[in-house]
Amino acid sequence: MEDKITTLSEVKKYIQDFSDARGWRKDQNAKDLVMALTVEASELAEIFMWLHSDEADSVREDEGEFEHLKEEVADVFWYLCRICEHFEIDLSAAVESKAGKNAVKYPVK
Repeated sequence: MEDKITTLSEVKKYIQDFSDARGWRKDQNAKDLVMALTVEASELAEIFMWLHSDEADSVREDEGEFEHLKEEVADVFWYLCRICEHFEIDLSAAVESKAGKNAVKYPVK
């Protein structure tokens, strides 16, 4: 899969199928999914925890650390997609709606 050719629907379906095959969705509930997302977001933040702001982009230069970054980003996205599926949220529509609200709240000067 690649961003340029894979739709968001295809990614969400892939995550659903992967989770179903392992029986992960049958007992899912909103609280556990949100808690898992929070844990994964914390693991993403942990990569940068002790880096000075000037050093944060250097993660890209360390092959192992960059791979770790990609894994944690994927985990965060994974649980975000599972939450959307659980609540039947159209993520693209939600992003567009929020952008519209933000455009009113933060107009271009």
